[in-house]
Amino acid sequence: MAQSSRRRSAVKDSIDDIVRRLKALPSSPEAEALRARAEEYLAEQAAWSPSRPGPQEKERLMKRVLALHLDVAKLERKKG
Repeated sequence: MAQSSRRRSAVKDSIDDIVRRLKALPSSPEAEALRARAEEYLAEQAAWSPSRPGPQEKERLMKRVLALHLDVAKLERKKG
């Protein structure tokens, strides 16, 4: 598997994990905002295949996904 393909897969897997974790939380405005971000990132990642983004674009999305993971973890601690 090529490096680019592995990176796309890792990003998608990370976002899918975020969506699963958010589904387990009670509905709230904060959870809905995080779900919207996750959906936005999934759409951005899905567009990678035909457009072949550069390394900076990939890194930027990966950092945003990491920040989203942290925000979800904060919400889980707050709700749990």
